[in-house]
Amino acid sequence: MWWSEEQWAALADPVECGMCADAHLDENEHSLLVTSTAATHVRIARNQAHRGYCLVILRDHVTDLGDLNADQLGVFWQDVQRAGRAITAVFAPRKIDYLVMGHRMPHLHCHVFPQHSENDPKRNVDISDGPVLPSLQSIREDAQALRRAWTAQSDAVL
Repeated sequence: MWWSEEQWAALADPVECGMCADAHLDENEHSLLVTSTAATHVRIARNQAHRGYCLVILRDHVTDLGDLNADQLGVFWQDVQRAGRAITAVFAPRKIDYLVMGHRMPHLHCHVFPQHSENDPKRNVDISDGPVLPSLQSIREDAQALRRAWTAQSDAVL
């Protein structure tokens, strides 16, 4: 059963939003900051069951893509694309899945979820695979590599 009206209102409240509270921090319980833009925060997940798994989190508290105007939508997807390019440059996945959900955390964000040759392409995507929790030092090094790749990426659409 879906959230009650009261539960959903509490989850969607920007004052109570966990992503609003910590998406900008260098490190939080779930991820490390790779970079920030005017529109988003890009974070590498601590759970690296799919190496290179990142999130692109909109800075503004918006709960759905449909709430963005065309310019905001374009900037959001440009940052998602650039994150995918950086992940590809660093981790060379076979494919990247882009997932926008938000039914448990109603703050607009995109899971940038690499698929590698060891992953089963016929299996449904599960962002909770694992957990595989590399050392904090290893995640910091991956975040640094992603920062370098982010900087090297062109803003031009292919």
